[in-house]
Amino acid sequence: MASLLAACGGGGSSEPPPVQQAQPATTIYANSVALGVTTPQSITYQASTGAIQATVTTSTASALLPVGTTLVLAEHMEPDLPGLREICVSGHGDSTNVVSNINLGVVTQSAAILMDAQWTAVDALAAWNAAVLAGSAWSGWENCGAKPEGPPSRSSRLVPTNSGGYTEDVFDGNPGTNFNAILRNVSASDVTAMLSTQGLLFSDEPQRPLQLKLRAFANPAGRLIFVASGAPAAGAPASARGFVALYVRGG
Repeated sequence: MASLLAACGGGGSSEPPPVQQAQPATTIYANSVALGVTTPQSITYQASTGAIQATVTTSTASALLPVGTTLVLAEHMEPDLPGLREICVSGHGDSTNVVSNINLGVVTQSAAILMDAQWTAVDALAAWNAAVLAGSAWSGWENCGAKPEGPPSRSSRLVPTNSGGYTEDVFDGNPGTNFNAILRNVSASDVTAMLSTQGLLFSDEPQRPLQLKLRAFANPAGRLIFVASGAPAAGAPASARGFVALYVRGG
């Protein structure tokens, strides 16, 4: 359209030429984990520039990312973990992990964990055993930390137990305002199932049965992350929503 306008009206105009808006930077995240997809896929990310909203483009459909280009509503990055990004899209974010009816009013859903080619899958059971031995806490990020009010914040704090399970404080609300923590105790046998190929069937909530999986990824520097996901199980109601969450050491 700009070229058509420039061609009209003859020469001699003293008006400066229109400013050309810079194109968003494009990054290919070749080993991404999208909600409901069991194998890594390549997702192209375009950063926001000015009024242009960030987008992702994929050739493989998943639960919240159709084939083609999707607007990114929120995102989370770890400053010391390059090549890694969690992206969230518009949707009802009123659940965290398997806990429903919390964080009411959140308008984002976690759609994928974007990882570039340096991040590769590692033995999840061995990685979990190392995490148990270390005993350090892990910060969970779901829905990109978007809240009805206040700055973005973590979704949970997970601590492995000596038995091989974990405890997790699932955060409801925003720190400093209406904050609550909901404690989950997960047994070693349940974690072992989550680490398996099939995953763990979580059916405590009949309207939202989920197949839970826990996977591990590492980069050449030896930095480790976990990705937890819950896809609606077979036979789940059409209204059932899943999740994908990033866990990073510390917190």
